[in-house]
Amino acid sequence: MSFDIIDPADWDDEERKIQARRMAMYSIAAITAAKEVTRKYVIFPQLKGVLAAFDRIYQLSRQLDLPQGVLVSGPPGSSKSTVAKYFMKSLPPAADVVDGFGAIYMRMRPGASAGFIVSQVLKGLHHPFTNVRQDRVAPMRDIACEGLEHKGTRVLFIDEAQCLAHRGKRMAEERDTTAANLLRELADTVGVGIVLLADQRLQSLDQLDPGLADRLSGTLPLKHFEDGSIWAAFLGEFARTVKAVSLAVLTEDKVCAATHAATKGGRRAFIRLISEAVLIAVDDNASAVTVSHLRLAFERTTGSGQIAPNPYGSE
Repeated sequence: MSFDIIDPADWDDEERKIQARRMAMYSIAAITAAKEVTRKYVIFPQLKGVLAAFDRIYQLSRQLDLPQGVLVSGPPGSSKSTVAKYFMKSLPPAADVVDGFGAIYMRMRPGASAGFIVSQVLKGLHHPFTNVRQDRVAPMRDIACEGLEHKGTRVLFIDEAQCLAHRGKRMAEERDTTAANLLRELADTVGVGIVLLADQRLQSLDQLDPGLADRLSGTLPLKHFEDGSIWAAFLGEFARTVKAVSLAVLTEDKVCAATHAATKGGRRAFIRLISEAVLIAVDDNASAVTVSHLRLAFERTTGSGQIAPNPYGSE
């Protein structure tokens, strides 16, 4: 076993060594290829249904005198945030919407208040002042509403919305100070659609403030892939769209099953695994990802504490 000795008297040289170590694991070409993997979207059946709901909410918000919204619920890594961000990037220009502001995305946190929601809306609007003190919630809320109207914003995406779920009994008079009440106000006064993105802790509208739940039309579930024909089709389409390096190995039946075992059918876990395999393959001067690349990628992305055997076998 060898050890590196750090001499504080020659810190400049040590700093250069540290920087070299940080940048030496992957080549620029490998990172460029992996970026292509992380940017790919495959619109599978579940996502098509969710996107259709988003399109409907976007079209009807601020047009009908009726609140629009939906709850999208699913486990971590099921593409809730991804589908929202894809929708925002793919919005077509509209005459009554300032480009880039048709939809605003924000992330909740435990115990978030009405002031937090106002602050996040102001950040989404690129307002110069986003700090909202407790005694300034009302006037800053009015500024946020004016900004949403001016920009023509039609949809608010609220990620980590399980933070809005009921936890125990609350006094009725406390409800009017919650973030949920602020969202109700935005839906009613501005007419923006409210899309809640939540994990399994918020699976039903019954877990929400009744007033907010009444302004949402229903719940759309997103689930991890099961090991079957849809999973195989997803892998095949993904392999087809990536050009930097061949992913044809994913279409082999055994590899398809092994990849499901490695990722449990989760999209985030899949992208993490495949991007690592691409990094390894490119730096191996390979034109195609192989089972050995996937085996090493699984080891790197799961860590030495992984108990389950490597689904791609052993050397």
